[in-house]
Amino acid sequence: MNTLTQTQKDNHALVNQRLGLAADAHLTLSKTIKSIQQQKKNLVFSSDPLESDVPPVHVSVGSIAEFKKMVGTPDGSDDSHINYPGAMADHHRELMSTVSSKQDLLGKMDEHLHDKMQKAAYAYVMGDSRKVQEYEPLINSLMFPGRIAVFTGEDLDIPAGEVYTIKGEDPVVFNFEEITEGKDAEIMITTNCSLHTQYFTQK
Repeated sequence: MNTLTQTQKDNHALVNQRLGLAADAHLTLSKTIKSIQQQKKNLVFSSDPLESDVPPVHVSVGSIAEFKKMVGTPDGSDDSHINYPGAMADHHRELMSTVSSKQDLLGKMDEHLHDKMQKAAYAYVMGDSRKVQEYEPLINSLMFPGRIAVFTGEDLDIPAGEVYTIKGEDPVVFNFEEITEGKDAEIMITTNCSLHTQYFTQK
C-alpha cells in the first residue's frame, strides 16, 4: 500500500465532501468491503441494492447543476474532448414552451431531441455548462430529481483473476484512496461511472 501525501488525502476527501458524506465514511465502508471480500469473489458494485454485493450509499440530487457541483468539471476547464450538441431546433423550443407536464413532453418529444438531451447532459456536467444552457430546463424536467450511488474507501485490492463489476441504472461514484488490481484482475464498468483514486496499480 502506498503512503498518500496530505494533498492526495485532501483530494480523496474532497470528492466525498462534495457528495455530502461524513468525513469518516470511507473508513466504515472499507471495513464492510474487506469483510465481504472474505466471503465472496467477483464482487458487484451496483446502484441497485438488490443486486449489489456491497451496499451503496445513495445521495439525492435535485438538478443537473447540483449534479455538476458533486461530480463534474468546473466551467472554464479544457473542454476540447467534449462533443457538444448543436443549438436546439426551433420546433423543439416551441415544444418546450407548450407542453404542460412531464408526461406530455415524453409523449411528444422525438428521438432526435432525446439524443441531444443526453449529449447535453453529459456536456453540462463534464464540460462548460454555459454552452448547453438552453437544454437545462429539459434535462431537469426529465432526468431529475435523481440519485447517485457512492462506493468509497481507503484501499481496494482486487484479487488475481477476479472481475469487479460496477453497474446499475443510477450514476455511480467510485472513490478510493488506492486501487490495486492483481494479476489478470479487471474492473468492468457498464454504467455511468465517475472513478477517483490517488493510486492505481496493476500487478
